[in-house]
Amino acid sequence: MYFPLVALTVALFVSLVTTPIARRFAVLIGLIDHPDTHRKLHKEPIALCGGIAVLISLIISVALMIGIRSDFAAASFSNMRETLALAIGAVAIVNLGVIDDRFGLRGRQKLLGQVLICCSLMILGFTLPKLSLFGWEIELGLLAIPVTLGWLLLTINSVNLIDGADGLCSTVGWIACAALSATAWIVGNYIESMVAAAMAGALLGFLFFNLPPAKVFLGDAGSMLVGLVLGVLAMRCSSKSGDPLPVLIPVCLLAIPLFDSTMAIIRRKLTGRSVFTVDRGHLHHNLIRLGIKNGSLVGAVTVLALVTSIGAVLSVAFANEIYAIISMCLSLGLLVATRAFGFAELELLSKKVLSFSTSLISRRGASDGNVRVQKVRLQGSREWELVWTTLVEFAEKHGMSKVSLDLNMPWLHEGFHANWHVNKMPEIAERWMVRLPIESEGRILGRLEMVGKHQSGETYQIMSHLADVLSDLQPSIVSVVNDFETVQTDAIPSFSLVRFRPEPVVNNEIPSLKAE
Repeated sequence: MYFPLVALTVALFVSLVTTPIARRFAVLIGLIDHPDTHRKLHKEPIALCGGIAVLISLIISVALMIGIRSDFAAASFSNMRETLALAIGAVAIVNLGVIDDRFGLRGRQKLLGQVLICCSLMILGFTLPKLSLFGWEIELGLLAIPVTLGWLLLTINSVNLIDGADGLCSTVGWIACAALSATAWIVGNYIESMVAAAMAGALLGFLFFNLPPAKVFLGDAGSMLVGLVLGVLAMRCSSKSGDPLPVLIPVCLLAIPLFDSTMAIIRRKLTGRSVFTVDRGHLHHNLIRLGIKNGSLVGAVTVLALVTSIGAVLSVAFANEIYAIISMCLSLGLLVATRAFGFAELELLSKKVLSFSTSLISRRGASDGNVRVQKVRLQGSREWELVWTTLVEFAEKHGMSKVSLDLNMPWLHEGFHANWHVNKMPEIAERWMVRLPIESEGRILGRLEMVGKHQSGETYQIMSHLADVLSDLQPSIVSVVNDFETVQTDAIPSFSLVRFRPEPVVNNEIPSLKAE
């Protein structure tokens, strides 16, 4: 098994050489990540050269290994279509990421590019025709296309989402690639084992410059490359050619980024936000809020990733998926049980499922007048109860049907979601709705939604009263945002809902950055 170790070592040294060169190139073309006060954690401009450095290191090390080993060369030529597909896909995803890093793409534009790249890979032979779960084989047939596409998009974007702190994505990536190399060697897929080892080495070399405080970043180009390579190799490394893929093995290997992205989707969809919404609710944000920073943060994620990776390797070695399940339960269960990450999202999901289940079993009309209330603190510790109570009391007094308050303040690591509604909503033709952005001191904090039934002669009066209440709530929201102690008075504390104001435009000028 020393050839994967040779591939890893070669890629590591190539990466150590190419990363500083790629950094100089990134500075020359303006490939720089500027800090902001909204969601980014770094304070100085950082070069986004990771994708370029890792790709070059991967290609050079794989090419050298193929030149050294005739059997690797023969295996590569016999599977020339797949070899070229992975190479072309890797180059394409890095180019897409570089464009996004340099000019900024909309979420849907980036997603379209990812779909086209993944479809190209599938056309050239990378599909999942068969899966297995606890010994049960599942023939996908025509479903192989959407399942493969979904898997590749999931790995690309989950790894992309976890790339939010120095050294985090690189650490998760090299550990997962090393585990994939081991599983591939166990099942006899030696060429895949070598490629995975080379990717692990490239990321390890890059990690030398990416550890906190980072001198360079992976950028979208690097994180998407890691996600694509992990997704493709996970399809090929965990089972022999022609055998069904044990579905729990790749899921276990990528459990940390997959769990992070799943919680992000739950958090955003169930609070009515776009899946592209920026927030500070990711795993690394939560760990930082608990006081785990810099090297300790990388160390904590390393332990979590090692637990799941070892479980995946043991499952392949002993042909028993129970090891993968145990390792995922240990790693992810620890995060949820300690409320370090995932607890609020799962609480939100459980309440939504409970509400839906109750509506299914209740008799028609029996609970029309019942009121459902849901409150979840997604991040932070500020007290929003007084603001929320005031809005609910107003809704009850005026016979309204729904009040929804969703607050998202990434720069404060703060998030709060609350929902109050009656079971029987008015018919659409009779329903009025108000949606307003919530603002304090020039920043958009979230949004308020209120729904009521139109009543002739009263609806406009209710809206007028609502405007008065919202205007009176201004000092309260300011004090909560600034974490002041709320002064209890006879007057209703304040809250501000005014017209949307766009964030100040960040200076597009590229600052000088001396290459080292």
